[in-house]
Amino acid sequence: MSIGGVSSQLTGGILKNTKQQNDWIAQAPPEMRPQMQAQLEMQKMQELVQMITQMMKAMHEMSMSVIRNIGG
Repeated sequence: MSIGGVSSQLTGGILKNTKQQNDWIAQAPPEMRPQMQAQLEMQKMQELVQMITQMMKAMHEMSMSVIRNIGG
């Protein structure tokens, strides 16, 4: 599986609300729901960006390790 495939699967899983999150939003006053939903989505996007950044950093470190070993 490619990195793109992994990231698209993770994106789908991370961005979906859990039952607990949906219940939490449903219990809020109606005027607060859009703000709570937006805040939840923003938090999930931050987690996704952080995870992708860590994956890219790990790939870079692996590549540099290979280059260093080839170089001598």
